[in-house]
Amino acid sequence: MKLPGEAIEKIRTALKSAFPNREKLVRMLRIHLDIEESDVPDNSDYRQVIFDLIIRLEQEGRVSDLIEGALQEVPGNSVLQNLPEMLIAIIKKKLIVKDDDNLRKLSQKLNICFLYIILIKLTTSNEKLLSQIKQIYFKYCSELDWYEDWEDTIPNTITEILSNLKKKSRNDEMEYIVHFASCLSKVLLKQEKNHNPLIEQLKSWVQNNTNNYPILPIAIENNNTIRHELNTIPTHLLILLNPSQQHQNQRYFVSAWFIDDGRNDEFNYQTAKGYKLLELQNQEKETFLLAEISSLIDDYIEQIIPYLNDNSAQPTIEIFLPYILLNEAIDTWKIQNEDFPVSIGSLYKVIVRSSNRLNKYRFRNVWVQKWNTLINLTQSNCFQCFISGGFSSGAELFSKINQDDVVALTLMKAVPTEEYFKAINTTALPLALWFRQELNVPNFEDEIKELLKCLITEIPERVRQRRSSDFSCNDEQRIGHHLSLLWENPYIVPPSKKEYTTP
Repeated sequence: MKLPGEAIEKIRTALKSAFPNREKLVRMLRIHLDIEESDVPDNSDYRQVIFDLIIRLEQEGRVSDLIEGALQEVPGNSVLQNLPEMLIAIIKKKLIVKDDDNLRKLSQKLNICFLYIILIKLTTSNEKLLSQIKQIYFKYCSELDWYEDWEDTIPNTITEILSNLKKKSRNDEMEYIVHFASCLSKVLLKQEKNHNPLIEQLKSWVQNNTNNYPILPIAIENNNTIRHELNTIPTHLLILLNPSQQHQNQRYFVSAWFIDDGRNDEFNYQTAKGYKLLELQNQEKETFLLAEISSLIDDYIEQIIPYLNDNSAQPTIEIFLPYILLNEAIDTWKIQNEDFPVSIGSLYKVIVRSSNRLNKYRFRNVWVQKWNTLINLTQSNCFQCFISGGFSSGAELFSKINQDDVVALTLMKAVPTEEYFKAINTTALPLALWFRQELNVPNFEDEIKELLKCLITEIPERVRQRRSSDFSCNDEQRIGHHLSLLWENPYIVPPSKKEYTTP
């Protein structure tokens, strides 16, 4: 197979955009293509390194592996995302002039990459959608004769889903992929309330590929469970604590807002669209002691109940705190639930936020970039995405996490101080998990690894589940009693403009 020169240049440009230096390229090749560093060309001209690599893999018939591996490593890179569609168009023109079976097969593999990109974009825009796609996949596979073989290896990622479908196809690797994509598009189109160009793109992909693959008569689009899950609406309760200097920072001003529809196009912090300001009921005081805040949260939860409908998810409670309070055991505070006191963190996803990221935060651009990198991670075992270790000081921590590709941190061997939180804030890290005190638990690292056997976007719920399971245990060495989660979404913050509605 001989690639057109235009295709080689497109691949080189995309790889240079996604992997700006040889070190990052080598890492991707080692992980996804099992290519050792010694086998990667070395040249002072990095463009030549990439060119030589493409030519070598062209000769080995592994160009599609290169593109698949690059997309799995950096799925959010826009130049890389556009590559498969551009290459398909280039190859199509080449095939008109001269038929080439190898180029035709490459085009088919690129078509699967194109579908992968559509699905990654869909799950990025709606973080609940991956679990829903897995449900649709489960229903689809249960109708097929190889279901029992599949049952023991439930896929966790888009990559694994497409890989399974390729392996199980009887005639060629596109067969079951086209069938599944057709079922998926029907479900999503039925649930679509507002026009979504990504769903339309999925529909178009299916239409362009169904001619060669007759669709199996599998009707899953009426599945009620899937419909309910697709309609689940995320909600957020935001609470901001500001220290009162008049009271030597021992009392706090408290503000709160509720987002009753947390889908991306339903709220906007810059215009305050979708925000509801919550007022304290029967409170004459302006400031409060920390010990009084839990009763205020109880009051806020009562206020938002009328805004929750049958499709509303339980609210994520996000508490914005100054550095000095970030290590407080907020999630263990008790609230009254039908006269039964229960820790807030066992009922709700409770996450801490840094109030220092508000009000002209100078690193917001880096924060947004790191957040986008974070939510585009597709590893089903997200522990491997974290950096961890024993850091002796805030300065040492800063030097370890002050890198563009570091987006998640576990602090398991050191109780964080204010200096640690300042380092996290200065590097705009969007995700951190830590213990609030030293634990005498010999296998706590294994417990954290087990906790993080999930997608990145599932971490807040996994932490809630662990807090809930440990709630009934009096053993203070259970990790659920001491876990704090910093989850910094730059788009879910108190509104910039005071144009929100009041209940």
